[in-house]
Amino acid sequence: MTKTCFFTIVSRNYRHFARTLVASVRAHNPDLDAFVVACDDAFAEHDARDDYAEISIRDLGLPKFDRFTFQYTILELNTAIKPWAIEALFARGYDRVIYFDPDIHVYGPVAPILARLDHAQIVLTPHLTDRLDDGRNPTELAILQSGSYNLGFIALQQTEDTRRFVRWWQSKLLRDCVVDIPRGLFTDQKWIDLVPGMMPGVAIERDPGWNVAYWNLNHRAVALGDDGRPTANGQPLLFFHFSGFTPGVRLFSKHQDRYTLDTVAPVVRTLAEGYAAALQHNGFESCRTSPYAFARMTDGTLIPDLVRRCYREDFAWDEPHPDLWTAAGQAFLLDWLNAPRPEHRRTPWLTRLAYALYRRRQDLQAAFPDVTGKHGRGYAQWLIEHAGEQEKLPDAFIDPIRRALGSGRSAVTATGDAAMIPAGPGDIGVPVDRIEASGAMRGVYRVVYRAAWGLRAAVKPLTSQAFRHRVRHALMRKAYFDDDYATPPLVTPAAGGGGLQVSAMPAPVAYPAHDMNAGTRVLDEAAGINVIGYLAAESGVGEWARSTLRVLKAAAVPVATINFRVGNMSRMNEDLPDVERTPHLHAINLFQINADQMAVAYAGLGASLFEGRYNIGCWAWELPEFPDAWLPAFDLLDEIWAPSAFCQQALAAKSPVPVIRVPLCVEAPEVVSDRRRFGLQDDEIAFLAMCDVLSVPERKNPLGVAEAFRRAFPHGERVRLLLKIGNLEYQPDLKARLAELVREDPRIMLLDGYFARPVLWTLMASVDSFVSLHRAEGFGLGMAEAMACGKAVIATGWSGNVDFTRAENALLVDYRITELQRDTGPYRRGQHWAEPDLDMAAQHMRDVASMPALRERLRVRGLATVAEELSPAAQAAFMRTRLATIYAILAAREARWDAGSGATVE
Repeated sequence: MTKTCFFTIVSRNYRHFARTLVASVRAHNPDLDAFVVACDDAFAEHDARDDYAEISIRDLGLPKFDRFTFQYTILELNTAIKPWAIEALFARGYDRVIYFDPDIHVYGPVAPILARLDHAQIVLTPHLTDRLDDGRNPTELAILQSGSYNLGFIALQQTEDTRRFVRWWQSKLLRDCVVDIPRGLFTDQKWIDLVPGMMPGVAIERDPGWNVAYWNLNHRAVALGDDGRPTANGQPLLFFHFSGFTPGVRLFSKHQDRYTLDTVAPVVRTLAEGYAAALQHNGFESCRTSPYAFARMTDGTLIPDLVRRCYREDFAWDEPHPDLWTAAGQAFLLDWLNAPRPEHRRTPWLTRLAYALYRRRQDLQAAFPDVTGKHGRGYAQWLIEHAGEQEKLPDAFIDPIRRALGSGRSAVTATGDAAMIPAGPGDIGVPVDRIEASGAMRGVYRVVYRAAWGLRAAVKPLTSQAFRHRVRHALMRKAYFDDDYATPPLVTPAAGGGGLQVSAMPAPVAYPAHDMNAGTRVLDEAAGINVIGYLAAESGVGEWARSTLRVLKAAAVPVATINFRVGNMSRMNEDLPDVERTPHLHAINLFQINADQMAVAYAGLGASLFEGRYNIGCWAWELPEFPDAWLPAFDLLDEIWAPSAFCQQALAAKSPVPVIRVPLCVEAPEVVSDRRRFGLQDDEIAFLAMCDVLSVPERKNPLGVAEAFRRAFPHGERVRLLLKIGNLEYQPDLKARLAELVREDPRIMLLDGYFARPVLWTLMASVDSFVSLHRAEGFGLGMAEAMACGKAVIATGWSGNVDFTRAENALLVDYRITELQRDTGPYRRGQHWAEPDLDMAAQHMRDVASMPALRERLRVRGLATVAEELSPAAQAAFMRTRLATIYAILAAREARWDAGSGATVE
């Protein structure tokens, strides 16, 4: 009698997937033997959901078990043991063995697979049975690189040929079951491209109901048949591969950008929702955080992927060493990885692991071309500062490099630069005085490099690969070893269809420096100012710049404007206020550019613009602690202007220069309501919340506003919530969630995309209340503009907005301070922000909707606050006074300069 079984392979964090797969097979094939190979320690407990026999990885007879398991990542190891599992099942007497990936769900009997095995020895399914030509990911090239056949499924009949195939497959996966696309390898899968040509009796199954997944879904129409069962192109759906699917995430698979749950066919969405429910039932929440047996060394030190790769590629398979899963093996491995290769013994900071990282990353090779010579210490300093974040290297691998740099051959300066002290013939380094002289700018470039790395995912859709590589290359060179390095020309991405684009770094403009010894006295010039920044950007930082120009106009201060564009992803279509522009530059620079972009401005605008002038930075930061990574940017400035007392306090705690509170000004134009334009009825109370996803939606919290709205009005009251969200295309998960909210509650309206400024003012004039349940704000421009339009403001009572939203003119929402549990945009885990009380916000919404007198009181008091504190006229006197003070400071500087140079002071 023919014996048949199926199996899958999981580590403990995927146990819920295995349970779900087995249950789906059992539902249609109750007598089929099921096995789960535990690529981990044995599963702790067995319950009714574990309807299978378990095989331990330790029972597969893997060669050199410690080396085999250490060398591979969790993905690689789960795929590498597949042929050994097949061999073990053959040894148990099974004539036919079917493998399913754990994230597969079976929707019918496996009889068609068994029928194929009646005439074939191996059955495979291709990734593609039609073209992928829509420009989305994955592309046909990506599929080609990962393998023509999907090894989420394979079925084998036990024969001499298949046993020979399994032995051949084992030989390939012994050392080369890796994700290494440049070498043409992708785990166990890529090797199978050779099998149809090498082995007899290989069947390629093209039935559209087999192995349906995100990579072939655009040419497989999934629907319901007449019997109510799912079909694909009219054929019964046998099994669906939910690769990259996660319950609760709207993106259909993390490995693609072609589909969300909202854009797949309704039947596919139903299947996915049912699959998500099955995963939840089978322990999704408890299993997914289970520890992995081979993730850490014996003392708990995390094993990064780079460590595994270095060991696999550089240590001979047959060379002896202690068992790597013992303390002795760990000590041996650390010593080996943290020692230099024999050819690098004169450069102890270039450890084996450091060199392995260098070989792996082309950006490091480009930035530090002579890593064994004059660029070696710069690379080591980069590694100390960034390898922990970028490569997840624990201190156990970084501390030896730090100690090597701190030995007699090098020292670390106060700015964090390794001072290259020549120690003998052939030891090339950058002189100490050069390092010290350039330390401040090196620090600034390091700040920009760190910020650019953090934003790499956000700017990827907006820039070319060549542009990103050149920017990274230039920043690393400038930051770590080569002051004379000239930034190479950058490739500007082509603008397309009016979409966003990031400008490339231009060559620095030769702005004239302010020369205090050139015979032109500061006090002889009109007391003007240069306003430099993202003046036309349709964003908060751009509006701050235009706010400043309006105040300068009210104060009758002459202005020279420089519209800087580099480093800001917002659209640049705003009109600038009409101010008294001068053709010449003044002695004061006002940079409407935040701290993280100051080094970009310095590099793009040129040092001459800064020289001899009084440089002011307009900086906002939304959390109580200003990031240490941006501290070098202070070195470029004489003074900081902060938009709120909250920002002022955060900046002043770390600033070596004065920090002055200078709020944004607000001036509403004369606009009238146009409710019909926005789909509002006259008898509805309309609430508005606004944010731009480039400003981090978790901070702005539009989903919190939607939840408070639904709590406030659960019974279909005549109310509306308008959510004006910009740049949603960069966060498809948020876009999908908001679309779901709109479907669930038609009273919620999503306004996507950019609105011209007059349209925004009309929108503000058309609603009854503005709601901001933010977790942190630097100033709160939307709230101030709502007040200027006479609208009732509901706002979290914390951070920058409390300067002008007070109990008498707004409805403040209580909050509790919480710690960030993960990095969110520029806000790092461990920092703090506010979590607003949604029940209190809901009560405020109800009050606004039901109390016309309350709305009128808030309107009157809000308008008074804007007129008395935030209007251009109210701020003009301060502006004149502050600029006069700065010019007096410059005059004193000029006097000291003239006295020092022997010139006559008049």
